[in-house]
Amino acid sequence: MTRFINQLMLRDIQLFIFIYNRLRNRVFNRFMLYITKLGGAVFSISVSFSFIFLFQGTFNKIGRELLLILSVSHLFVHVIKRKVNRSRPYTIIENIELLVVPIEEYSFPSGHSTACFTMAMTLSFYFPGLSLVYYFLATLVGFSRVYLGVHFPADVIIGALIGIGFAFYIHLWFFL
Repeated sequence: MTRFINQLMLRDIQLFIFIYNRLRNRVFNRFMLYITKLGGAVFSISVSFSFIFLFQGTFNKIGRELLLILSVSHLFVHVIKRKVNRSRPYTIIENIELLVVPIEEYSFPSGHSTACFTMAMTLSFYFPGLSLVYYFLATLVGFSRVYLGVHFPADVIIGALIGIGFAFYIHLWFFL
């Protein structure tokens, strides 16, 4: 089992290095700095509170649902981060130029990915015609975290799965 996990971690590092070294350019640098904010706490909490305080009916319900799922999923993410203690790429790999400074010390799982996939899944329940847009944006946010050098690809994938899983189960149990 240890050998398998070591192989996965090695592939994760190799994929990170490939993305970091092959795709970096000035245009992407600026674009990714803006896109990554869509998964941040300020944006996701602002969207939730906007729905709650500016609207009634379904939009208010969506805001409350988003706020609940974001809270529960992020509590889970923070517990996992402290249990796993995976270092961020720039602390392990040499010559990583940071364009953003992460708030937390640990990498696994990605909180930004959890937040944006939570939002994508939840909004897709209510506006299924826009699902592709939501998931495309969420995927861009996840990719931006790797591109910016603060997460490995596995951090993003697991963060996305956590966000989708929590959104699905909380919606199913509390909002249907």
